Amino acid sequence: MTAGQPDPDLLSAFVPEFRQGALSLAEATQARVAERRIANLRAMAEAIGIAALLPPLDDALAAIEPFDSAALREASRAMLAALDGAVAPQGDARSRVRAMVVDDSAMMRRLLRECLAADDDFEVVAEAGDGAAALALAAEHAPALILLDIEMPGMDGLTMLRHWAIGGTGAVVVVSSVAAPGSVAARDARRLGASAVVAKPSGALSGDFEGRRGAALRAAARRAAGLPPAPGAAP
Repeated sequence: MTAGQPDPDLLSAFVPEFRQGALSLAEATQARVAERRIANLRAMAEAIGIAALLPPLDDALAAIEPFDSAALREASRAMLAALDGAVAPQGDARSRVRAMVVDDSAMMRRLLRECLAADDDFEVVAEAGDGAAALALAAEHAPALILLDIEMPGMDGLTMLRHWAIGGTGAVVVVSSVAAPGSVAARDARRLGASAVVAKPSGALSGDFEGRRGAALRAAARRAAGLPPAPGAAP
């Protein structure tokens, strides 16, 4: 717990209730419903004294007149990110970003996991081979970043994004061989809320993720997660 945080017993009751309230806010479809939920969340944040939660609450309030569901969902995700940052364990000079990798290829999941492991600011907390499993794991682990493939058996990446856009948390970076810049798939992914679209390496055993393409993926992941550029990274 960082300096100035409330009593741990208060936090243990506050965190799940606020998290559920923020998720519920993201699902609001009417301005008056959203306004009530925002007022309740603000009262909770002010009562416990976590100031970092107030700016995204202001953003949420601005998104209800006129009503903007996409902006409201983005504000909800920002609240959850601020909440995670506010309750980081004491002694963590730098809270690591919890990430999930979603790809039907076990080899590709390993490459993506190793690519993120090269950046100390990330930790992979879950992996999934299709969109349905990913949604279940996202609800369980609440990752702040999801690396998502498009072409998968069962529920594909775009279908998962449609579900995630309703009430999912964190940010999504699409890593796909079919979503080239300017393609229909890339445009659909961005329209559904993906922060970035990055090309896969040219082959399952490619060394691309050890060089330029890996650096590009990590840079996109850092931007999506709200992190500054890595030291020494190209501007």
